[in-house]
Amino acid sequence: MAPVHLREASVSDSLVDLLDSLVDTGVAAAGDVTLSVAGVDLVELRLNAVLASIGTEGAGDLAFPSRRRERARLRPTRIDADPDSLQRGLAQLVLVVVELLAELMERQAVRRMAAGTLEDQQVRALSATFVALHDRIDELTEEIAQPAA
Repeated sequence: MAPVHLREASVSDSLVDLLDSLVDTGVAAAGDVTLSVAGVDLVELRLNAVLASIGTEGAGDLAFPSRRRERARLRPTRIDADPDSLQRGLAQLVLVVVELLAELMERQAVRRMAAGTLEDQQVRALSATFVALHDRIDELTEEIAQPAA
């Protein structure tokens, strides 16, 4: 099996740790929500969801150390949605969500590798995909960090 390389976390370790713990142990949620505008009901959402890892049984406890973030210095501490910077603010928000999901998915891939439920070809494919994804996230982070012309 290919060696496991952990990449530095790019979003809040505490949020990723929380989501990772939920996915690893599994969680079920149910609820009903009605969305309305000006007192007029527009959308009813009935939710029944189960969130759980796939193929990670036997992986044991894995420690994901807190890591330094290079991208964090380029990302603003505040995402502003004022009309002059709406596009940039939206791009920053989307990038944060993508980084969060990438980190979570990478942790689950590591758990599957540790559990031995992936074939070598799958490990290579995951590795190449995560490298390409993180390279693209780095490129987008650099583009967004540049001042508007």
